[in-house]
Amino acid sequence: MQVSMDIKEELVDIIYNAVKSLDISINRDDILVEVPKNTRNGDYSTNVAMRFCGLYKSNPIDFGEKILSNIDISKEKYLEKVEIVKPGFINFYLSNDYYLDFIKNFSLTRNREEVSKNDKQLTEIIEYTDPNPFKVLHIGHLYTNIVGESFAKLRESLGVNVKRAIYQGDVGLHVAKTLWALNILLDRDGKAFEDIERLPLEKRVEYLGEAYIYGSEQYDDHSEEINELNYYIFTLYIPSLPKKDFSIYEKLNIEKEYLEGRKWCLNYFEEIYKELGTKFDYYFLESEICDEALKIVNDHIGTVFERDGVPVIYKGDEKKHLHTRVFINSYGEPTYEAKELALAHRKSTVTDFDRSIIITADEQSEYFRVVLDALSKINPSLAEKTTHIAHGMIKLPGAEKMTSRKGKIISAQWLMDTTKQKVKEIMASSGKTPVRDIDYVSGKIALGAIKYAFLKVSVGNDISFDFDTNIRFDGDTGPYLMYVYTRCKSLLRENGVEIINADQIGDNVLTDILTNNIIKDLVACLSGYNDTMLKAATHYSPSMLCQYLFDLGQKFSAFYQNVRVFDAKDDEKLALLYIVSITMQTMQDGLSYLGIDVVDHM
Repeated sequence: MQVSMDIKEELVDIIYNAVKSLDISINRDDILVEVPKNTRNGDYSTNVAMRFCGLYKSNPIDFGEKILSNIDISKEKYLEKVEIVKPGFINFYLSNDYYLDFIKNFSLTRNREEVSKNDKQLTEIIEYTDPNPFKVLHIGHLYTNIVGESFAKLRESLGVNVKRAIYQGDVGLHVAKTLWALNILLDRDGKAFEDIERLPLEKRVEYLGEAYIYGSEQYDDHSEEINELNYYIFTLYIPSLPKKDFSIYEKLNIEKEYLEGRKWCLNYFEEIYKELGTKFDYYFLESEICDEALKIVNDHIGTVFERDGVPVIYKGDEKKHLHTRVFINSYGEPTYEAKELALAHRKSTVTDFDRSIIITADEQSEYFRVVLDALSKINPSLAEKTTHIAHGMIKLPGAEKMTSRKGKIISAQWLMDTTKQKVKEIMASSGKTPVRDIDYVSGKIALGAIKYAFLKVSVGNDISFDFDTNIRFDGDTGPYLMYVYTRCKSLLRENGVEIINADQIGDNVLTDILTNNIIKDLVACLSGYNDTMLKAATHYSPSMLCQYLFDLGQKFSAFYQNVRVFDAKDDEKLALLYIVSITMQTMQDGLSYLGIDVVDHM
């Protein structure tokens, strides 16, 4: 075995060569080597004997024994033991030489750089968050943002050139409902639009939100007026739409209210993105692509789309489980579906991407299946490069399913503020954090709690967010992992150490401390970080990273409770503090790919 930290690839080679020696042909890529859930079953394990025993016309145990007979463990520096166990797993136990080399050559990026050479050539545009001005940025948008940002960071860890994009719906019925109601509320309150302009940004946006709720409540009784107002707004961006008598809107100065209101909302959203740590490369607005959307659909009537009276539809296909959807409505306006086609084309003009990832809630999955099917007939290569990834819903115990239409929306800001307040109360009662730092630290911890709670669940599944559970400083939570980091930091600080180089520590000292199984378990966990990162980034799976970091936290907690660092002698203490240091670095690095900032004290 060559000296390499990429132990899994080495093990795959060993297995592949052992099987090949039996005159059996298998694909190397079909050999799966994984870390077993129970460490008593070795450091790594493979099911290759069970998968391919039929080719040898044998049972898994006998086939596994034959494979083992072709592995000369005496020639493998990093292997201590290999065994076959029922029902046919081959377990590998690594030697202390492997862990010694890992410690001496510790790197947070080693192997990812080697294994991901192909990914380095890729450009990906990842679209996420996607709120609508004139509506509240709710917890669904918050979840989409957190998932999308983690996807982007994970892909960047492989060297992928990631472009972050956001698509914001600034035209549509929700806008018309808001503007229609706005003037009614202004009359009710005896205010002019200029009075609202003088309010703080958050209050301006709140007023628009109140107008949207009122407009939604009144829509059934005033649909004709609101639909006409909606048509007027579309004509601002689609020159080909026939003009009508818009004097009433001009008199009310609706265009100014629309443009100013949109600006307020976008600026307010930007404050939330900044708090979350997201900076987008591309901002797309529905209004900017309306005309292009109309043209795309009209150009493909008769080949891709068909008229159903005045509307233009995309006919469903039962065999593909696709339903019929409208792409141009009875007013001649492009629908969301049509604008999605134009957005795909617009993305291709701003960056030459290899993949386009779109992240939304699962409730839009059927919608995207239709859109992507239509796109495949208009631009096959663009459709092939586009992937929709759906996530589940956020549920808060005791809260009804959110619905902005009825005003029962749960805003992202409310969730962040409420979580921060609860964390602040815990910190204030403990008295451990200086009062001057509580506001800053509690904000970081609150965001860490929310982000980790959202990301530890596999994307696609629903999430139940419980305040009391997710802000705990123990258990499978973001604050717990942040606390592991601060505990490491504190240990180093209390021992007067900041930076330790492996070269300062003798091999004999490191070999001695590895005889302690608790220390060895922690080092073994640390050695699996880059492999976990590679899998999480390759599969767009932040939950894999979350699971690893929680395991690392538990391994460190066992170390902290059972290994007396302060009582160790000088050389041994330095070695132990080095293990603490690389644990701290790994935890900080891993949390950063979840979008979680660490703090020095909690």
